[in-house]
Amino acid sequence: MSRLNQHLSELDAAWKLVHQRWETTGDAWTDQVHDDFAVQYMEPLAQQTQAVARSLERLAQIVSKAQRAVK
Repeated sequence: MSRLNQHLSELDAAWKLVHQRWETTGDAWTDQVHDDFAVQYMEPLAQQTQAVARSLERLAQIVSKAQRAVK
């Protein structure tokens, strides 16, 4: 596994943990502040995490292709 794939895997695991804990928090925290926090922080974080994951996947493909070309 390349380092980029390893980082992608770590990012995915970290996001899953954050998302799971956020969902658990939502079971007890149900007011407007929770909703505002979700809109202001959690939703952008989810979008940014997905964008980084897509970029890492693409970069891993490019690096892999370059390594094959060098061999």
